[in-house]
Amino acid sequence: MNVYFSMTINTKFRTTTLILLIIVLALAVTVCQPPGRADAAPTSVVNTASVYSYTAMTRDIQELAARYPELVTYHSIGKTAYGREIWAVKLGYGEASVFINGSHHAREWLTSTLNMYMLEQYAAAYQENRKIGTYNVRQILNETSIWFVPMVNPDGVTLQQSGLKAFPQTAWKALVQMNGGSRSFLRWKANAQGIDPNRQYPADWAHIWNSPGSPSWMNYKGNRPLQTAENQSLVQFTYQIDPEIALSYHSAGRILFWNFHTLPQNLMRDKRLADIVSAITGYTQVKPTANPSGGGYTDWFITTFGRPAFTPEIGVKQGETSLPLSAFQAEWSRNRTLGLRIADEGYQLWLNKHRYTRGAKALSGRIQLNQPAAMYNENNFRSASGASVPAQTVQVLAQSGQWYKINTWLGAKWIYLPGKVELMQENENTPVISDTGSTK
Repeated sequence: MNVYFSMTINTKFRTTTLILLIIVLALAVTVCQPPGRADAAPTSVVNTASVYSYTAMTRDIQELAARYPELVTYHSIGKTAYGREIWAVKLGYGEASVFINGSHHAREWLTSTLNMYMLEQYAAAYQENRKIGTYNVRQILNETSIWFVPMVNPDGVTLQQSGLKAFPQTAWKALVQMNGGSRSFLRWKANAQGIDPNRQYPADWAHIWNSPGSPSWMNYKGNRPLQTAENQSLVQFTYQIDPEIALSYHSAGRILFWNFHTLPQNLMRDKRLADIVSAITGYTQVKPTANPSGGGYTDWFITTFGRPAFTPEIGVKQGETSLPLSAFQAEWSRNRTLGLRIADEGYQLWLNKHRYTRGAKALSGRIQLNQPAAMYNENNFRSASGASVPAQTVQVLAQSGQWYKINTWLGAKWIYLPGKVELMQENENTPVISDTGSTK
């Protein structure tokens, strides 16, 4: 008996020790994340700990679209002079939209990293149905689609990162000349034609005062507005998606531009949002001036659409070059929830315009619900009834985008069904995919 008791104790001791060892190893893996990977998904796609190139971004966009089909879609909105695609990525299912972009300036490519990491983290949270901070990611991305153009100026970014070898030799002489004779392009801000994309928009373009007289590594505004393929593509794309709010990331300074000849009737609205952005990021607002230098994307957006737009300048400047990789984690922490808040605010602006004008077409058929669906009094997320319809076959009365009006024990209610929806016609057993049920 003594021997048995001793063996039992030893066995229990070994088992307990093994369990403790597993717990310690698990904690070590959790704590010892690579730099820049805090809050990352277990197998994060976007590597924030290395120089973020156009090639890496393209690969990551394709992988994220494959990992989160329908939730993440992408397409090219144009090509640069050297044949690089300008990628636009859509995240979410909402009818409302907001727009986030980065890397107008070549050396500011850490903003592309930020765009892409934000995109990935929000997509992962949606799929896992978890919050980021206090924000309900799934509800927000069902309400609002966030569009990203993570790298507006891929030629310039590639030149800044890789130098002449990434371009045909026939272009080398001109590039070196625009760079003041230097073969180091670490300070480069322009596109590959020596034009500054953020001084190209038709917003007081003629009054830009500090432009060189010829193509240069920085600040040259070009011969006319919208001269470059990059700017033409972004303007056309903005009209297509018609966003409620625009956010254009730059570096550096931890400051926030928010006003450009903003109309008096919009000042209170835009200042309220600017205060929200400052509160989230800690960035200092730049005070409006009587004669600001124009030509920037948000300058054009504000004056063209009469809607709010913001230019956050991430990081602390460290000379005429890109921010160091070590700056990313602090800036991500400051901006982690900003995209979600902008999307939430954008939906409210959109809803205020469309609440009473959104058309709903009559529909007669049935839908098989495979899981419970929340019910709403109107076809928007701000009208929750507090009840859900269980998984069952329901009769459909009308459709508005991804919203379906159904018969319930509480009367006619709306439910939201993202993605493709199979509608069975009355007296038929064959499901039919709804025309507007696809998010492609």
